[in-house]
Amino acid sequence: MADNETENSTYSYDYDDEEVIIPSAKVQFWTYLVFEIPSLFCNLYLLYYLTFNQRLRSQLQNHVIMILLFLCLIILVVDNSFYLDGFRIDHGNSFPFSIEVCLLWWFIDYGFYGAITIYLTWASFERHILVFYRRQLLNTKRKIFFIHYLPLIIISLYLIGFYIGVIFFPPCQNIFYSNEFECGSYPCYQDITWLNTWDYFVNGVLCNILEALFSIALLLRAIWRRFMSTRHFQWKKYRKMIIQLLSISALSLSINLPQALIVFLQSQPNMSNFGSTIEPYLFYLTTYVVLFLPFICLGVLPELWPQSFFSHRRCRVAVVPMTTAACA
Repeated sequence: MADNETENSTYSYDYDDEEVIIPSAKVQFWTYLVFEIPSLFCNLYLLYYLTFNQRLRSQLQNHVIMILLFLCLIILVVDNSFYLDGFRIDHGNSFPFSIEVCLLWWFIDYGFYGAITIYLTWASFERHILVFYRRQLLNTKRKIFFIHYLPLIIISLYLIGFYIGVIFFPPCQNIFYSNEFECGSYPCYQDITWLNTWDYFVNGVLCNILEALFSIALLLRAIWRRFMSTRHFQWKKYRKMIIQLLSISALSLSINLPQALIVFLQSQPNMSNFGSTIEPYLFYLTTYVVLFLPFICLGVLPELWPQSFFSHRRCRVAVVPMTTAACA
């Protein structure tokens, strides 16, 4: 692990207080907390049934959903708990300072959010295969392994290797601010041009753009095959699969895509201040992708809806023959 340095001095944020429109720490605390608890219970409910229900677990389209829910669970339990603690005391830390805790916080905050974007990009591409090419490309166990499971394994290994490397073993010296929110929230790899460019533009901007393109293409192809194409298309069979992906992507892209485009435009000459006023607000809203994602997943999985909340059980009346006693 690279050498680390701890500072007790006050860390100054890059944003000018007069320009930032992000809500106060108190507002962020209560808005996050209101959704945190129901989101956590919804997440656990979904993971339980998707993991232990053999029929749901065997469906290929649910595997990425399970991964996303697991990532959200860790963020809700660890990352959001740290944030709530920091908002409670107005952008500070109440727990005893520890470099290990800071590195864990950075790893989840940067790595897990980055992983959600990359997995969603793959899911938006794979959904084309699951809907339009299942019979040709997923008709044997061997093809299923190479086309479905192997990409997930490669993506997972890449994400683990990249973010463990840049957070825990960076080719530079991390500086931690013991009295500041998220220990200063600035891993040193962001000062290394090629690493920072790769993370922000390949893992972030490029993946968001590809996710948007794949999702739009999926929607247009589904509409074409459903209403205009003469080829037979089993819309009822794939409808839920398409709506599931598009709903999650719409949630993610509504916040992450504008932020990614702002980051891209800021890298252009003479545009370094583009969107600087709204960017902190978009960063604040990224947490709502994690908070709302379990609800979106539950909404597109009606077989997991608690039926007692939506319908009354019908009582079955048993009909038995009646016997009458003859009068003497």
